Amino acid sequence: MLSSDVTSDPAGSDKGTSRLDILLDIQLPKAVDNLRPVRPGQSLEVWVFEDESTRRSAEASLAAAGSMARLRSAYKPLLHFFLEEVELTGLSAVTIRTPSHRSAAIGRFELEAYPLAGLLPAVALRFEPGAEELHYHVILEHGTRHTEHRVFAPNRERRNPFGDTVLVPCGWLQTSPADAGIPLETEYEAAFAAVMDLVAQQNWPDSPPYFDTLSIDIETGGIEHRLLYGDECISTREALHEDLYFSVLEFFQHRAGLPPGDRTLRLGQVLPNIRQGSGPTRVCVAAGNTPKLIQLPDADQVLDEAVRPLDPRQIARELDAIGGDRFDVASHQGRPVLAAQVAGKPIGLVISAGQHANETSGVVGALRAARTLQQRGFGFALIPQENPDGHALHRALRATNPRHMHHAARFTALGDDLAFRTHEPFIELEARRDAYRRVGAVLHVNLHGYPAHEWTRPHTGYVPRGSQQWAIPKGFFFILNHIPGLQAVAETFVRALAARVSCTLGLRAFNEAQLSVFKVHTGSLDFPVHDSIVCIIKESPEQIPPFMLVTEYPDETIYGDAFRLAHTVQMAAVVEAAALLDEGLLDRSATSVGVATEWRSGTSSRPGGVAHSPAVSVPRS
Repeated sequence: MLSSDVTSDPAGSDKGTSRLDILLDIQLPKAVDNLRPVRPGQSLEVWVFEDESTRRSAEASLAAAGSMARLRSAYKPLLHFFLEEVELTGLSAVTIRTPSHRSAAIGRFELEAYPLAGLLPAVALRFEPGAEELHYHVILEHGTRHTEHRVFAPNRERRNPFGDTVLVPCGWLQTSPADAGIPLETEYEAAFAAVMDLVAQQNWPDSPPYFDTLSIDIETGGIEHRLLYGDECISTREALHEDLYFSVLEFFQHRAGLPPGDRTLRLGQVLPNIRQGSGPTRVCVAAGNTPKLIQLPDADQVLDEAVRPLDPRQIARELDAIGGDRFDVASHQGRPVLAAQVAGKPIGLVISAGQHANETSGVVGALRAARTLQQRGFGFALIPQENPDGHALHRALRATNPRHMHHAARFTALGDDLAFRTHEPFIELEARRDAYRRVGAVLHVNLHGYPAHEWTRPHTGYVPRGSQQWAIPKGFFFILNHIPGLQAVAETFVRALAARVSCTLGLRAFNEAQLSVFKVHTGSLDFPVHDSIVCIIKESPEQIPPFMLVTEYPDETIYGDAFRLAHTVQMAAVVEAAALLDEGLLDRSATSVGVATEWRSGTSSRPGGVAHSPAVSVPRS
């Protein structure tokens, strides 16, 4: 269980004694261990979800038994072709004709090749539609020498939790070049199927919450390979975490009659913990009380130079140093949601971070910005970490896999997104609601992040369902939501903000590099860009303040200098937005007065501000 991975949490508010009922505990043999020699004269070609060293070791074992074999990766096969088989020296141009399959998500195979454009920056790379269902046709140019290759992409059709047919990577086995081959059930696929079959067959309550905690512990092999481009990596274990977490959510959404992507369901907390193992894959699923997240305290950091997410004790100390009138509330699991109203020139500003607790740079950026704004004499309300239960889970998960995105820590311990609560009990959301009332909110700067490297769901179509535009990073960007009638004001504001924030040292080069690679692998950039920053403006009738600025930095897995740049940019966004608000670029007259009056009178039934309104066509973070 997750609680065994960590050791002490003196400041935590975990309640009760952990009691988990084991629902499943199985071992699955490694597919490569079950491969058998073939007859003399035959060759064996196999695709599995294993790293290169494991595959080469299996080849050697089969060779010792008299069988010639080649084992390739079933996960991102084209990228592995370039990493393992292509002579990159002197490579000048690459043309890739992608597979064409009726059940593949749009752009799936271009994304599966990511981050090839980043790994080959000096190579002219282009994608074209291909004619074959499951083969890439690759044309390599080394100066005047051209070679052509067919790269097999083993896939099969399966059903996702909503009953849709999707095309998913799978293991594969061929015994001769002329043989089309057959799917090979690997332990990687079997582990996912075993968990989802259990979830589907379990006798859950008729209404939510369906459990307090659903703990999914898996020890397995697979691939964990960092790449020489940005924060990119190839990780089958991370992908399994993502697929299990979102697939369980989707199962219960479907069961409850809710649409895909719903954020309101309080199903309970889903905790996939995928760890490296050797030998057979072990799968253990349990349900019951929330396990204690016992954690070692982390050392304080100099806030301006922070190179990793903050310990909750430091967040509390930093807010204490800022001071102000406190209006803390308690989370579902009893942790404090820290909040303060800081006195100064009233401009109607609310600052928050950590709504999604695995998005970590905004917490530091919010605290840094608050110090600066206080020094400049501005008044505002600050909630530096809105989701402390998710923050605690994220710390525990990072202890095992520090470079994974851990979306299981994104929502609250109830399993919902706190910003989408529309009725009592509001719990964590009460802090935001109170902040709006206290300052007569005109602008809410809501600091967010998103994956800093590729996000995949291989067992359910590879591309994250409903979130394709978030699958690979496109730099730091803005989403400015506004209530009706303020489009022109919003456009003026966001253009001015982009011009100022883009001057942050290092940001423009960072954004331009990510946007260039994004465009190659998606085929287009269908967003307005101002001063290297994507700026998306949407009308959002249901939100409370007239304006909500959502920042999005690719931050979920970064450390060191990359993390420092992230929270510096987040800070700059808050400080410059406050300055523009003070300069009058947003309407602070009738609209804001009406909202403030509505909240003070207690007549509003709207949620506490929508970070990504259901009406917004941009995929959600």
